[in-house]
Amino acid sequence: MKKIIMVLVLATFIISACSKEDDDTAKARKIIEYHKKKFDSLPLSGKVINGVREIEVKGSQYEWQPENIVVKKGEKVRLLVASLDVPHGFEIEGIVIPGWDIGKLIKKGDTAVLEFTAEEAGSWDTVCTGYCGPGHGTMKRKFIVRE
Repeated sequence: MKKIIMVLVLATFIISACSKEDDDTAKARKIIEYHKKKFDSLPLSGKVINGVREIEVKGSQYEWQPENIVVKKGEKVRLLVASLDVPHGFEIEGIVIPGWDIGKLIKKGDTAVLEFTAEEAGSWDTVCTGYCGPGHGTMKRKFIVRE
């Protein structure tokens, strides 16, 4: 009898753990879907030139322009990243840009040309990787890849 009770208790525990995981998975999916659709109303950035979406990005203390960079999944992207005032570094957190060293600083008046393919839908922060003054930590914008 004790074995049957133990088996029932264990089965109840396993079933409740599985249903909790299903609830958590459902909540995570809702959050992912919300974030995928959150930026749907934004227009695509830049213009397509010879099959490459080209976007001018300008850094100044303590912001990037444009506020949001929006591209389509699978597009080849060319970012022309310029510094308008002091040296700035550039990174899209979580995305590796071939040939780009995130520690490199772009000097005032210079432009870095970064090319890559937007392979995964989602949104990432663009950040300055070179200290540019007391507001440096707030220098973030969004890089959005839509399906």
